[in-house]
Amino acid sequence: MSLTPFVLVVFIGSFAQMVDGSLGMGFGVFSSSLLLATGFAPAVAMATVNAAKLFTGLASGVSHLGLGNVRRDWFLPLMLPGIGGGALGAYLMGSLSPDLVRPWVGLLLVAMGVLVLWRFSPWRQVTSAGTRPCQDCPSRCLGLLQAGSGNGIPLPSRLALVGLAASFATAVSGAYGPVATTLLLVLMRATPRYAVGTVNLAEFFVAGTVALTYLGVLGLSAFRWDLVAALSLGGLATAPLAAYLCRHFSPQALGFFIGVGLVGLNFRPMLSLFG
Repeated sequence: MSLTPFVLVVFIGSFAQMVDGSLGMGFGVFSSSLLLATGFAPAVAMATVNAAKLFTGLASGVSHLGLGNVRRDWFLPLMLPGIGGGALGAYLMGSLSPDLVRPWVGLLLVAMGVLVLWRFSPWRQVTSAGTRPCQDCPSRCLGLLQAGSGNGIPLPSRLALVGLAASFATAVSGAYGPVATTLLLVLMRATPRYAVGTVNLAEFFVAGTVALTYLGVLGLSAFRWDLVAALSLGGLATAPLAAYLCRHFSPQALGFFIGVGLVGLNFRPMLSLFG
């Protein structure tokens, strides 16, 4: 790859990581969409993006951890099942068409984005009980979740289901962050910065599993190492800043921007369902 395309991909990786590290989604979807649009085979695109996530995910996860954006009690229940789901998704990639899966994932995420927008919209800053929505109160949120929030499913089981779904999605479409962050926000009513930080740290381990599975199944030919290097350089440059911004966004604003990001990133793939 010549210097000009390399620099362009560095900037793309930088922008994608800025969005991903502050909103919990975007790096995989944005980067894989770019590679697919330029003609790379789906398996090569997914393998390359997940290899790049090893570097950007480590920098982002450590930054979020250092800034206190990670719920440590959520991390292992989210990450460990994700390793299994990521390996399964990568192994099945040869028999599943990402072009078939991606529009339906896009439709689901657009619907979730609308729900997130509704929950965090400025006109709903005061609830019907006259109090503000959950702000930066992890202990209160954890108490509600451990009580079951009315659904009777224990917290670790819910986190495991989120991890499985998100890791399978990243293996076939690069969409770990959109699925995991949204499910934590919508199904578990997580505080936005803890959802984003915990997902970013868990994604490092899931991406590593996916990349290793692709390596075992397809070999080194599945990776474009020049693109891995360019995406990683860009992402490493902006990961600490993105984690800082995530910590200092208000939960209301961060949740609203996450909803906007979900709809924006997935609206076009969804449209392909309708011709």
